[in-house]
Amino acid sequence: MSMRILGFLLVLGALAAGVAYVTKPDEAAAEATLREQVMLAVAKRQLGEGQSTAQNLALAACKLRPNDCYDLLRSGIDTAFIDRGVFVQFDLTGFERQATCYGAFTRFFCPGGMQPL
Repeated sequence: MSMRILGFLLVLGALAAGVAYVTKPDEAAAEATLREQVMLAVAKRQLGEGQSTAQNLALAACKLRPNDCYDLLRSGIDTAFIDRGVFVQFDLTGFERQATCYGAFTRFFCPGGMQPL
């Protein structure tokens, strides 16, 4: 490999790292993504899917008042926001599940989604 190609790849890598650093999402974006995902999960759940009456009532209440439901659910989720330089890590634990999400280029990616503990 010639020095010219190596230099080009080095500059390209530095440029990509600079763009990643400038566009990494902040903690507010992480919270907004968490809210969106929790609300989506509640909206997708159907009443009676092998759940108890209490669970069905809680789900119905969540569907009627989604903002109050999110606030209640959010109180049971522990989060850790870690700045890793060119990307961020957002760890979630709650309701016997955990996930690790990575934020870069204004977006979050959660490989594997929520996994049981």
